[in-house]
Amino acid sequence: MAFQTLFPTGPKAYILATDGSCTAFNPENDQVWELQLPQNEVYPFCLHTTYGLRAQSMRLFPVITIGNQHYHQAGAFHIPPAITQYLPNSIAIQSSPVESCLFTFEAHAAAEDALVGGVTVTNAGENLLSLTLDLAVILVSMPQGSAAYPDWEGINQIISGHTQDLAPVLFMTGGPSAISSPYPALTIPIHLGAGESRRLTWALASKSSREASLDAARKLTAANWRGAVQKHAISQAARTVEVRTGHPEWDAAFSLAQTEAQLHWVGESHGKQSNFFLRSRLPDDAPEDAIRQDRRDDLSLLEVFHLRQVLLPARADQYAAVLHNSLNRQKEEGTIYSQRVPFAFSKPFRECPLLASQFLQLYESDGDLEQLRAAFPGLCRALEPWLTTSTAGHAVWEDLRQLQLDTGLFNFDIWEEAGRGLDIRTAESPALLSMLQLEASALARMATLLDDPDVSAKYQSLAEALTERIRACWDERLNTFIYRDVQSGLTPDRELFYPGRVQKELRIGKTFLKPQRLQLHLIASDDHTRSCLIRLKGTDQAGTPVEESFSANDLRWVLGRAHLTSRMLYQSIQLITFDGLQPKDRFLLETADYAQPDITCLLPLLTAAPTPEMVANLSANHAGIPEGSAAYGLPETWPSRHELPPALPVRANVLWSSLVIQGLIRADQPDLAAELFTNLMTAISAGLNQHDGFFPFYNNKDGLPAGNRNALAGLAPVGLLLELAGIRILSPSKVILWPRFPLQNPVTVHWQGLSIYKDGALAKVVFPDGTDFTGAIEEAVVISTESDKR
Repeated sequence: MAFQTLFPTGPKAYILATDGSCTAFNPENDQVWELQLPQNEVYPFCLHTTYGLRAQSMRLFPVITIGNQHYHQAGAFHIPPAITQYLPNSIAIQSSPVESCLFTFEAHAAAEDALVGGVTVTNAGENLLSLTLDLAVILVSMPQGSAAYPDWEGINQIISGHTQDLAPVLFMTGGPSAISSPYPALTIPIHLGAGESRRLTWALASKSSREASLDAARKLTAANWRGAVQKHAISQAARTVEVRTGHPEWDAAFSLAQTEAQLHWVGESHGKQSNFFLRSRLPDDAPEDAIRQDRRDDLSLLEVFHLRQVLLPARADQYAAVLHNSLNRQKEEGTIYSQRVPFAFSKPFRECPLLASQFLQLYESDGDLEQLRAAFPGLCRALEPWLTTSTAGHAVWEDLRQLQLDTGLFNFDIWEEAGRGLDIRTAESPALLSMLQLEASALARMATLLDDPDVSAKYQSLAEALTERIRACWDERLNTFIYRDVQSGLTPDRELFYPGRVQKELRIGKTFLKPQRLQLHLIASDDHTRSCLIRLKGTDQAGTPVEESFSANDLRWVLGRAHLTSRMLYQSIQLITFDGLQPKDRFLLETADYAQPDITCLLPLLTAAPTPEMVANLSANHAGIPEGSAAYGLPETWPSRHELPPALPVRANVLWSSLVIQGLIRADQPDLAAELFTNLMTAISAGLNQHDGFFPFYNNKDGLPAGNRNALAGLAPVGLLLELAGIRILSPSKVILWPRFPLQNPVTVHWQGLSIYKDGALAKVVFPDGTDFTGAIEEAVVISTESDKR
């Protein structure tokens, strides 16, 4: 990647771990390191780990002393530390403490429990350069351990320590001395004439015993680790799409995102299965958690959908592997359950129906028809449960976690203070209908490719029926898509809002203009839960008396609150009875509100369902979002018929923002898509610069990140940038270009000898064999080394 300044600004998401492409993954001993910038006056930068919470902290860092000055702070350097090379398992940092001294620090994760690296000092001046190099470690061990200390092994001086079941040993060539003050370090004086250099090699091994660690460290310093790094660098460069956008912070984010994804790509320890992606891989990921939760193949299909933004076209093999891993989890009846259920007693829920559309995208990238043919029967089976196991004949969400929103589903949430507790199983979701429509359309297209017209017609008919159901979710007043009651197919106005104190029997006598589902909120007067029985009595749409009972098993108390959603629709509500509640407890009875939109309601933009009039009204209304509320990407929800709860933190969601922006591109709204993309990249760039990582969520008001750091769902969507610029790369010798270009600056793309320049409709393409094309793009066109468009 390009030279990136670390201090005082610049992206700082640099993690080191073994690379899954060449090293087996053992979750019980996955030692992950992170580059940290100075937070004190001890070191200019350091590599930090907790060994997966087996130490409070372990830091490795260099300090240079020239004359009487210790170069602890990066800000005091003539040229501050900067990254000159970054790979998933290695990093190189270059700096100049003084004008005449060029200092390079290298580190490479050669094994899961060992780092090896080098220190190179060059005299760039004309006079003698004398300095002292300290390579130090500061180990803050767990109670069952000891801090690092100077140690001897024969004639060699080393630094060793102990924490829990690990015995780290630092070894360096060149005959250093081991010191303990002001920190445990290997120190060596260096004297260089004009133009001279000195290179030292170090290794830090952290195995189960001091002897094993020392033996591993010695072997690593004698090995050709630089050759391995160089080989890996060539491979990484060949599989990284380099983009230049005129925004250096964007370019760095796109490069880091592609490298970060590879940190999560790991292999089975004994080759029992294909490689896979981990959701999390950070220094604090505890090995016992990895073993207990297994951390294998647990990416959701939504996360995979976002991950393709950094995998295609360069990593189609990895994209294929993760899709096949998901399909291999399919049950006999076709269901694919999520692997993200955190508790043993949690009811399993299904993955979002997004697999067939992704297999079709993979085919468009790799052209492997036989792979598509083999997957097709399973993809057909995966759709069937969504169509056969439904409520009132309609597919519904089962669990809020299926959608991976943070706070945007507050209307359905029971856990947070602002949650309204509406049962999501009673809501027909435009997002779910859209996913099903995308799947049906993909299966129809696959059947055509596989020369099966009858099956293609079947799924095309299903896609058309789903398109009509999506359009039925359009709200003329709000100019957006919203939820509907799954039974009535309506999104009626609120006709009842009745708060009060609990009493044995409460007569209401309210008749509604339209059939309504009811919500009852209970508020306890103390911190105790209630074992109670509640009855609702009224009439249905036909005027027939109806009654519902809710027992303690139907209630879940959280923060002194519980929420009930009626199973029936009421034309009138006559009576409520309460048994088992306290006199000071309170209630709120209201008609269910399905009109509260969230970002998932905009997913129809990815389909052909919205009419041109719908798209125009939605875009003019900024997707129903008040002006200025999308400064850091699209918020997960926004005020609609009612104001948002005051205590609700509203987030921008990277994954869902990317989906909606992609939908706006496909709906021929590139200018709005570019505006929202710019806002999203503002948040992502700030997260990298100020908070050291990619995050899935950002606060809507101030852009502060939220959620797990370096989450795959927060990676910068380089594929979306290319789509916005009207570029799709199928291979180094074949691209598709569109005339759209809503970006302010030209975009340049390089990959495996392919070079693309695009500025407005003007494009220039140079293929690896020298074949080129230059001209104005007036319509979508395929350009290849064999086409006549050159």
